[in-house]
Amino acid sequence: MKTTAATFAIEGHCDAAFAALAQALELNMAAGQEVGCAVAVVIDGETVVDLWAGHRDRARSQPWTADTITDMKSVGKSIYTLNILRLVGLGQMQLDAPVAQYWPAFGQAGKESITVRLLLGHLAGLPYPDAAPLGSLYQPGVVNKALEAQAPEWPPGTQACYHSFTFPLLCAELLRQATGRSARDLHRDGIARPLGAEYWLGLEDAQHGLCADYLETPGTPSLEGMKRNPDSPLYRAWRPLPREEDYNSADWRRYAGHGNARGMARIYAALACGGTLDGYEVVHRDVLAEATQQGGWEGMDYMTKRPFSMGLGFMRAGPAFSIGQGKRNFGHPGMGGAIAFADPDRRMSFSYCPNRMSPVADTGPWASALIHATYASLA
Repeated sequence: MKTTAATFAIEGHCDAAFAALAQALELNMAAGQEVGCAVAVVIDGETVVDLWAGHRDRARSQPWTADTITDMKSVGKSIYTLNILRLVGLGQMQLDAPVAQYWPAFGQAGKESITVRLLLGHLAGLPYPDAAPLGSLYQPGVVNKALEAQAPEWPPGTQACYHSFTFPLLCAELLRQATGRSARDLHRDGIARPLGAEYWLGLEDAQHGLCADYLETPGTPSLEGMKRNPDSPLYRAWRPLPREEDYNSADWRRYAGHGNARGMARIYAALACGGTLDGYEVVHRDVLAEATQQGGWEGMDYMTKRPFSMGLGFMRAGPAFSIGQGKRNFGHPGMGGAIAFADPDRRMSFSYCPNRMSPVADTGPWASALIHATYASLA
C-alpha cells in the first residue's frame, strides 16, 4: 500500500484486517511530531503488517525506505538477554551459576556470589561503573575493567534497580567471556541471520549507510537525567558516555543495537510462539517461560523512579509501560518511544521504531495509538 500527504508517505504491506493500524499511523504522521518510523506485526509467524513512513533525516528530505534502520534504544537490552538465555537453553550457561564462573575477573569486591539470574533481573546492584572516566565508553576495555572493580551499591538481590547503562555492557562481556565471541557475532550468527531479522547488536561499518538520523528531543525525562542533571542516578550511571554524543556517531553505531520494526517483530515472533520460528529454535521454551513468567520483581525502580514489572531481562506490562493487552505479554521499551513485545496467548509480536525521540517516560502517544489499533483489529 502507499498513501501520500503533503509531508509524508506510508509504504509497505498491511493486511486488510489491520486497516485501523494503517489509519493510526497516518494520524500519527499527520500530527507532525514524527519524522520517520516503522511498525510491524507478526501473527503465528506470518507478517500481517510491515509499514514505514516519513523521512530518515533531520531535514526531511530523504524518505524512510524498506531497509532503513535506527537506534531502538533499550529495546536492545532484551536482545542481549535473549542471547544469554539461548546459551542457557543450549546447556552452555546456567541461570543460577555465579557470573564469575564464566567471567573470573568479575568475582571481586563483593560480587563473587552474583548469579546470572540476578544480573538478568537487574538485581546485581551494579548500576554504576564509577572507575570509568568521564566520556570513556569507546575506549576498549575501560568500562569493563571498571565494572570488574566495582563493588555492589547494595547487597545483590536486595534492591530493584534498572541497570540503564551497565546492563548491555555486563551482558556483552559475560557472553564474550563464556564463549570467546562478541555479542554482535553471537547474535548475528545465532539469531539475526537464521531468522532473517534486521536487528544487530552493534553495526559493521558497511551498515552505517542504512541508518536514519536519530533526533534527540530536549525534555525527555531519561535524557535529562543522563546528560543534564548531576543529581540524578542516571547521570552517575551514564558518565562514560561522551557528553557530545547525539547517537549518530560512528562509535555509537558500532556500540549500540540498531534495527527496524520488521526485524524486531521477527525476533519477537519466535518468542510469541514459544521460542521457535519456522522450525528454528531461538531459545528453549522452558527457559523462555522462566525468564518471562516466573522470575523477576514488581515495584518502584531506584534508577528512574518508575513502577516496573521486570522478568529476567524482559519487562512485563505494568503501570509504567503499556505492553499490549495480553496478561502474559513481555517485551522491552526504548527511551523516546521504540518498543517490541510478544503476546504469547495470541502468538503475536509487535514492534515500532521511530527516529525522533519522543519526550515521554512511558510508552508514549505514537506507539500507544498503534498498539491500540492492533488490538482493535484483532477484536
